[in-house]
Amino acid sequence: MSGEVLVIGAGPSGLIAATYLTRAGAHVVLLEAEETPGGGCANRVAVENVVVPSGPQAFAALDPRVVKELKLTRHGLKFAARDLPLVGLRSEGKPLVLPRDVHEARRSIALHSERDASRFADFRRGLYDFARAMRALWWEEGAPHGEKIETELRRLKVTTAGALLDAAFESEALKAAFAFDAMAGGMSPSDAGSSLLLAWRAAQEMCGLQGAAAIPQGGPASLVEALVAAAEAAGVEIRTGSRVERLDLEGDRVSGAVLAGGETLPARFVLSSLSRKKTLLEFLPPGTAGFAAARQIERVQETGEGKLVLTLGALPDVLQMPARLVIAERLDNAIAAHTEARLGRIPAEPALEVVAGDLGSSFLVSVTIRPLPVTPAGGWPTLAAPLIQNVLHKLERHMPNLTAAIGGLNLVLPQAGEPLTVSHMLSGWHARIATPVEGLLLCGESAEPVPAVSGRAARLAAAMAAEQLKGAAP
Repeated sequence: MSGEVLVIGAGPSGLIAATYLTRAGAHVVLLEAEETPGGGCANRVAVENVVVPSGPQAFAALDPRVVKELKLTRHGLKFAARDLPLVGLRSEGKPLVLPRDVHEARRSIALHSERDASRFADFRRGLYDFARAMRALWWEEGAPHGEKIETELRRLKVTTAGALLDAAFESEALKAAFAFDAMAGGMSPSDAGSSLLLAWRAAQEMCGLQGAAAIPQGGPASLVEALVAAAEAAGVEIRTGSRVERLDLEGDRVSGAVLAGGETLPARFVLSSLSRKKTLLEFLPPGTAGFAAARQIERVQETGEGKLVLTLGALPDVLQMPARLVIAERLDNAIAAHTEARLGRIPAEPALEVVAGDLGSSFLVSVTIRPLPVTPAGGWPTLAAPLIQNVLHKLERHMPNLTAAIGGLNLVLPQAGEPLTVSHMLSGWHARIATPVEGLLLCGESAEPVPAVSGRAARLAAAMAAEQLKGAAP
């Protein structure tokens, strides 16, 4: 099989798609607008005298097939921590610690609620069983089977995460800790179907463990290094500093891309790891996507997540053990925070997730902030400093004298994404990857059920393109 294929965007998804297609026999050119590949996993955010990624510090959804089939461990990918426990920090009382061992988890929960401790194992078992069944839809081009699973799916499609957690537990510590994962993609725990986010998170696998979160040794940039090595070994042509201006069409089919400098690159297939909105509305002539689809794509995500990145000379005691530390007092606070954020205000009580990593000469503390308005009333230039002070104040409750130990910090603002909907989460892979333009496929986070560093959509999009190229070969 041969054929000119362009992949737009050399983040993890673009690198994965390009590598699979090259290994399938296609001639692939990977186009990256920045001077270095990596996307949100690349070290591009300046903090003191180091640069760090703008994306997540820990991974929870990296496709295990991608890791195995691209031999990423041989290319240097290692993990410093393979299974981070979820820890809920409280302003009063002991932390809630939820490790994989259910007996240890029950002992910690019992300090907050004996009733919840007795129910926890059944809740997690039921959630994990349902999540594994949903892998047929979320991991491949299939559908979950079985009357019990189908009944549960119909229930969760209309159930809020808040209602699910309220029915299962009485402890605010437990409900608030779980609710953080129900706020991915700008959703609120009060949104119908947000309970599916808990199931999606439970369906993932890291380092061979269901529902795990892992920190790469060397940080997220080490994943980029491994993916670049795999791409180069396969023969992918990576062109950095190559910003795509538009896509060319011949009839209803994509025929190539035009770069910002005017260079035209012909192609039989184009895979875009950028958003559906940017790909279909900015790269193509008006009306190409269809007016109904364009109106749907033009919807703006009102809320998202920000990230405060800190460098420290030494870690506070609470950060010594690798963990996902969630700072959230009550489930109601998370719901109220979304109401504020959707009105364009900075929430008084956003939920925080804190993950620490070792930079060698210093330590990196990554604080994910959910939810935040994408476009706040008053503008970010005015509101960024008060938000930073609010977050530092919350951190100081659990990490005394933290502020005095900070070497540097930077705030990564929320980006306008595509609103996450239940219909998107439950649509098949073909619907997420395909576009109205023949030969143009999506392979990035827009094609994932939930935005995440996964690579699963990239693997499946590459397989779809490879099969079509094979069928079209003379």
